Parts: sequence; C-alpha cells; structure tokens
Amino acid sequence: MIPCTLADQELRGGDVTRWELDVATLARWSEQPTDPRPASFDQQGRLREDPDGTAPWSAWIGLSVLLPDATPESVRATLTAWVRQHESLRSRLTLDDGSIRRRTLPADAVDVTATALGDHDAEALRALLLDEFHTRCRPSAAPAFTVFAVEVDGGHVLHAAFDHITFDGLSAYAAVGALAGLHTAMAAGLHEPHTSPSHVETTTLELAVGDGLGDDDARLRPWREFLAGGSVPAAPAASGIDPEGRYEHDLVRHDICEGDVAATLDLRYAAEGIPTGMLWTALLMQAMGDEVHAMVSTHGRPSALWTESVGWFAGVAPFALSMPSGASSRDWVLAAVDRWRACAPAAALPLGLVHRVLDVPVCPQVVLSTIDGSRVEGHEWWRPLEAGILLGDVPPSSQTHLWLTILPEGVSLVTRLPLAPGSRDWLDGVAARLARLVEVETSAPFVQQELSA
Repeated sequence: MIPCTLADQELRGGDVTRWELDVATLARWSEQPTDPRPASFDQQGRLREDPDGTAPWSAWIGLSVLLPDATPESVRATLTAWVRQHESLRSRLTLDDGSIRRRTLPADAVDVTATALGDHDAEALRALLLDEFHTRCRPSAAPAFTVFAVEVDGGHVLHAAFDHITFDGLSAYAAVGALAGLHTAMAAGLHEPHTSPSHVETTTLELAVGDGLGDDDARLRPWREFLAGGSVPAAPAASGIDPEGRYEHDLVRHDICEGDVAATLDLRYAAEGIPTGMLWTALLMQAMGDEVHAMVSTHGRPSALWTESVGWFAGVAPFALSMPSGASSRDWVLAAVDRWRACAPAAALPLGLVHRVLDVPVCPQVVLSTIDGSRVEGHEWWRPLEAGILLGDVPPSSQTHLWLTILPEGVSLVTRLPLAPGSRDWLDGVAARLARLVEVETSAPFVQQELSA
C-alpha cells in the first residue's frame, strides 16, 4: 500500500454511489451551539490557506479498500458507525469574520444517505473522483470528507478522501483496516458501538502548552539550533531546489528492496534496540549526503490508546545530521539514534507555535516520513482488499516530502518532488544510493556495537 495519486491508482469500474451525510444531519450540524474547544495550530493554518474552499489546490488524503460481499445496506451501516465513532469527522471548523468557530455533532445525530451516480468505467471513475475530491474536501466543508462506493465482483470498493484538517497519513493507513474490520463485524452482527479518543480533545491542551511555553523550554532548543540561519535549511544543493522557488511537484516512486532483505536489515539492528523507523531514516539521510537537514514527521498520538483515532495528529521534529565523508552506515544509524533523543521532544511544538515564539519563518523544505506497515493493525489485509493510499495536489513550493513505506513485500520511497532543473536526477541518485547501502548492510557480517549511554 504505497502512496500514489489518483492518476496512478488502479481502479475498477462499476455502479458508483456517493455516500454523504443526509439533509437532517446537516441541518442538525448547523444548529449546534459553538464548541469552545479551539482549533489546533495546524488547523488554524489550514483554514487560513483556504477559508472559503476556492483555493486552486486541495490538500486531501485518500484511501481505497474493498469491502467483500458488501451490500448498500452494509455499506450504509459501516459508514454511519465509523463517522459516529470518530469525533474529528463530526467537528466542523469555519473562519467567520476572522474568528474560528467549531461546531460538533453528537454521535447519535449522524445518518448517511446514498446517491446513485450510475455505471462508470475506470477512466470515468477516475475523472469523477478527481473532481469530487478536489471540490468536496475543503477545510471548512461540512463534512470535510467524501466517500464513494463502486459495486464490483466480490463486493464494493470504497474510495474516500479527507481534507488534511481532519485527517493525517497514519489516519489513512489505520482507517483501511478499521473500515474493513468494522464492515465484517457489522455484517456478522457483532459490532459494539463506541467512540474513539478524539483529536478534538487534544487541541485545548496544545494551546495551553503554547500559552505556558517559556523561552527556556528545553523543547525549543532543537528548533533554535535548526533555525539558527534565520530560516529552515534548504534541500541539499545537489538537488537544484531553490528554497525561495515555487515549483510544481511530481509524485515519484522508487522501490528500494524486497521484504526479505528489509527483514534481514531490521533483524541486525533490532538486536541493538534500534527502531525500524529511525534505522531507515538514518540510511535515507546518508544517501542524501554528508550533511542533511530535515523535518522528521511523528505520528503525534498521545499513546497507543489513540491508535485507532483519526485526525490531524502528526507533527514534525527538526533533525540534522553531519557526518565525516566515508562514515559507515552503522555510524550514521547510531548518530541518528543519539540525535533523535535530543530532538524528538521538539515535535510536541507545532510549527505555528514555533513561528510565534521564535519569530522565524518555518516553511518546511525537506520532510521525511516513515510508515512501518507491520505496526499498523490490519496490514495483512491490505493486498487482498486492494487497499491504497491516495494523495491530492499541493500548491507550488520548494518543499520536498519523502515517504518510506516498509511492508512485508518490500520497502518503497515515494517523493513529492519539486520540479526544479536537475531535481529528478538528484532523487534518482538518492534512491540508487539507498538501495546500495541496504545491499551492503545486509551482505556484511554482523558486528554488534553498543549505543552510547
């Protein structure tokens, strides 16, 4: 389940249905009193990017999953139960006369309805989804997501997209297995309604942390070091990406290694207690050059109790590594683990807060994200359920976002790449060096080294 665009997603045509909140639910939503819980810093920024839903780009995150043996009735029951489960999907933010307001639907106030759109072949379906996702997935929309079902041999395929204001990458990965499992439970009469821990509950704490943040807070130290030059460090010079440039982007995929090779690599470093995500982050940074500055994304959930929750939890931590030319991969990995200990707490401070406190521009330049699929519940069903993660468009910028996806079948690097002159050659070189580093590491004899205290 490698992130891709709708243009690259393999689709199956069939009878298409749009599922949406019914008229009575929308009326109840508009009648709700103002919810005093604030918008998070990230949500505030997203609302101001596109306050009225007319921006030419829509920052949506999508998913596809087959619901085996589904019927319209079972799809309706599944979607109703799922939206009721997640308060983030029922909480609308709007920007009115400069003020942000939240209105939240009670779980039992949600019902969905179907609109039949007729038969579509694969290309007509692609065009429909591109248009509908772009139009409907907006930060102030009610709701800020949309869902379609396609009747195919063996069931219904759900295609859903969500504005980033209510969904992040890990939400999409987790939702695939959750929706499939929920449908199975509903069909078997085994579902027990419940609500998951809510992202909306985290926002009050986040703003309280910001209000109480002192200049001497230890979590600001990594950010001060990272921004010491007066702005976020640029991508490596070899990329050709000007940090002031406004480039169109392409989504580029490189397959790095097979699953058995990744398992061998992971085993060697796991013996020393090194997490899979940090192992691959270090190797990717080594492949990018001797000195690399990046923001490393974090899942942002308060604990494992929030694993099934959806919302915009993700944060980033400032992360820089500088190693002598010729340093070994093991040196890079150990240095990364040591550096991460100091930097990781800084991810608790959202970029909007960092900008407010330090008064320094914090527009991301290089962002690294790692998804270890083996740790996501339901990952074993991703392939048989034709699951996919979809990414919408983004405005022109100089930001390079690299996703490493680690699955039992292999490891892939997907990059949202600014189309600067020479950037594709640079990225191809990074991917080739990463693949070579993995090959060398898994073929060399194992030598244990202890982490520093």
